[in-house]
Amino acid sequence: MPIKFTNIVLALFIICCASSAAAGERSIFEPVSIRTTGKFISDADYKDSDGSSSVAGGQVRLNAGGFSLSYEGQHYSWDNVDQLSFGNGQDDPWNTLHRLSVGYSHNGRITQKVFYGVGITGTSAFEEQMQDSFGGALRGHIGYFFNENLKALVGLRAFANSIRVSAMPYFGINYTDFAADGSGYFVNLGMPSTELGYSFDDVSTIRTAFNFDGKTYRLKDDSAVSDAGYVQMSSMKLGVYYDYKPTKNCSISIGPEYVFARETKFFDKSGDKYGSEDQESAFGAFFNLKYKF
Repeated sequence: MPIKFTNIVLALFIICCASSAAAGERSIFEPVSIRTTGKFISDADYKDSDGSSSVAGGQVRLNAGGFSLSYEGQHYSWDNVDQLSFGNGQDDPWNTLHRLSVGYSHNGRITQKVFYGVGITGTSAFEEQMQDSFGGALRGHIGYFFNENLKALVGLRAFANSIRVSAMPYFGINYTDFAADGSGYFVNLGMPSTELGYSFDDVSTIRTAFNFDGKTYRLKDDSAVSDAGYVQMSSMKLGVYYDYKPTKNCSISIGPEYVFARETKFFDKSGDKYGSEDQESAFGAFFNLKYKF
């Protein structure tokens, strides 16, 4: 079933591209922006052992019109691997995990008050070999503008990869109150992410955000954890960020994060779950640089 779902994602992606190409004279690849992100999560123990790991990672993302292309790498540093309840007790369970993604999204209006959005994403997440590492996602939402400050939306996301197929609803309520000089506050209440903040002017903003993160990776063929198996990681994150916009086309974000409710699940190469491990909460740091051409 995941393979069929991925084929559907690819077909819809091609259809959306063709539809966009015929939509108007303006290039479908405008505007163009590039974003680089760095993060670090401090060392934390796994709850059922004395072993621990820290994470340093980064992402590069290119947006061109509604299209996106990104690469993300996460490097794990391990301590006391002989005390871990998973792996062979000698080798690091894994080191660098890679994730490639390509997607397309489109937003529009049905009426002056009613708007919509759709998106398609294809991914490959792996340790070394890309075989059996592919997945896909579809999303769609519909929303309503109550006034120039308040809007709400409700939608559905569907996911598929080598170990699962699932769907979940999502929602969002957005309220903004900005003055002519750019100062004011904003609130984005939703699931799976929520944020609120205050802008001092058009240059400086302080905000706090909460979100849920979950990813699945295909392990290498001779993995110490599961040969050609899978590892699924999920967590919740709370951060406080300072956003700085030195020019109209450039923005920088930086801030501390607290990562909690961390769980790692293990699957064999057939996609059958055989274990899980919780990890202690940890503090981290986040940096983001975006430039729009």
